[in-house]
Formats: sequence, structure tokens, C-alpha cells
Amino acid sequence: MVEIRPFDGDAVEASRFVNSVWTRYYAEKGPVTDFDARFLDWMLFGNPVASRDYMLAAYQGSKLVGTLFAEPIPLRLGAKEVAGTFGSWASVDPDYRGQGVMMKLSERMAARHRERGAACMLACVATGSTAQRFWERVRDTRFLNHLGLWVHVFDADAVVRWSMSAAERALFTVAKPLLRQGYLGTPVEGVRPYRPEDLSSCMALVSRMLEPVNLGYGYTVERLAHQLQYRDVPTTLVLERDGAVRGVANYYTLRMKARGELTVGMLDLLAFHDSVTWGERKQLLAAAMRSMAGRGVSLGAMLRGPCGSAPLMLREGWFPWSGGARMVSLFSARDMQLPAAPRVFVHMR
Repeated sequence: MVEIRPFDGDAVEASRFVNSVWTRYYAEKGPVTDFDARFLDWMLFGNPVASRDYMLAAYQGSKLVGTLFAEPIPLRLGAKEVAGTFGSWASVDPDYRGQGVMMKLSERMAARHRERGAACMLACVATGSTAQRFWERVRDTRFLNHLGLWVHVFDADAVVRWSMSAAERALFTVAKPLLRQGYLGTPVEGVRPYRPEDLSSCMALVSRMLEPVNLGYGYTVERLAHQLQYRDVPTTLVLERDGAVRGVANYYTLRMKARGELTVGMLDLLAFHDSVTWGERKQLLAAAMRSMAGRGVSLGAMLRGPCGSAPLMLREGWFPWSGGARMVSLFSARDMQLPAAPRVFVHMR
């Protein structure tokens, strides 16, 4: 009999299990993220606000057969913040498919939310995927915004070799001479690596950035500190002017598997003080792009949303791309009212 209980393993075991399941389910359908132990340690196991109560697993005896993990977050809901979670890594061993394992995990996760007064769990699901078809059957599920991306190609040849789509390979081959690399010539004076004493300034910048958002991820000072600096996982740069931090850019790298592997740089945060000039905004973004290129990133990505500047991204050689995913609200509390026109901010996980 399958038992649902808190996951009792570590980041290495979680990575091994999730990657094996996602590869078997999705590898022939499109790119698959490699959730390595380093990344999961940052997101969950080394996260000071994460709780094993929201890291659920299904076991057949001692055998791990399913996972559903979520991170507690301050959820921005309309003009207020409430308790919520952001979930991902829903995985069931294919040998146990059709036995109701994920339904049991989701029911236990819903109970966890009710017990702790969490308003809902937000998640990203691939459009048309097995995951979407499953969540469509779960009570209190609402499919929200499509999640588009900003994309910058650093190495077109690598992207062409990696892509599973013949149409994409043809597009990037033809577009290669048009791809802009202007960041290489942009001066980056005043940009430096983040230091812990910058935290309060960065918190103010991120809070200002999130003001247009009425549904999505919020930050506490503790969670932002972890987002900006943890071992060698995230990279954070700040723009300093007259001794004050006026901008922050935060990204991490991950591997995506398709026809081989590709290193992707995911830009999670890009925030500026209102006084920052257009030229200074270009400098911080260019510095982040240089940093990505220096770490072997072939493709940069950032979720599009109400916090970003389309003119800035377009002028610096980023272009809009379908993310192939939708945001989902799960396990909604009975008194929860979602915004009629969601202005969403989440991170792609």
C-alpha cells in the first residue's frame, strides 16, 4: 500500500528521482529541465523558510514512488499578502501510474494548506502536458495566465544543435546574423557583485518592483536574502550610484536536455529605483548578460510579466517567446477571491 508522508531524503535523492521521472515522461515531447541537487538544495533543502510539511512523498514500503513539493511564500493577492505556497516537481514513478498516487499526494497537500491556513498553491504546468490533464481533474483548480518568456540567444549554434524542433533550428539558423550582442560594448561602471549589507536596499527595490502585481510570489527579507546569495547557485549584481544601491539583477543557471544539453541563464529579478536612467538600466542588464556568457550560458530567459520593461528587453536583444506553460491556482481556500484580471509574478521552476 502506498503511504503519503513528508519526504525523508535529501537534495541528491530528490534530484535523482524527479529527473528520472520527468525524463521518462517528457524527453520525447520537448526539452526537459535537469533539476540537479545543487538547484534543489537552493530551492528547498537549504531554504530557511521551506518546510518538510509541504515536501510530500509517496512510498511503497521504503521505495520512493512519488513527490509533490511546495515552498511556503507570502502570496500577493490583490492589495494584500496572505500565506500561500509555490509548488512544483510533481512526479510519479511510471511503474505506479494509474494507481492514484498523484491524487493521494494532491489530497494530502490540500489538507496541509487547510491546516496551515494557506490560501492556495501556485504552480506552472506545461500546456497540453500530462500534468495539465491531471490538474484539470482536481477540485479547486483554476488555470490562469499563459506564461511567456523573454529570450536572449548567446550561442545560436549551440541552440540549433540542441533544439528538437526543426522549425526552431531553421529559425535560429536564419536569424543568427540578426541576433544582437550589444551588451558586449555597453559600459558597466557602477555595477558590482551583491554583498549582504545591500539586502535592505534590494528589499526596497524588489518591493517597488512588485507593486503592479496582484497575484503571485512575494518576498520577506529572509527569503530575499536566500534568493540573492546561497553558495554558488544564484548570481546577483547591483547597480551602485553615489554610494546607494539603485538596481539589482539576480539569475541562476540550469541545464535543459533535448538533443544534448544546453545551459540556460534564468533571470529571476531585475529591479530599479525610479531615479535610475535608461543608460544605467542598460548597464545593469548588460552586466548580467556578460556574467551569463562568462558562465557558459547559451540561452537567457526571463518570464514576461507586469514587472518588466518591454522596451529595455527588446533594445538589448531579448525577444518574446511562448513559454509553453500556464500558471495554475490549486487548493484554493473557500473564501479566496482571485483577481478578475490577474497581473502575475512567479518564477519558472
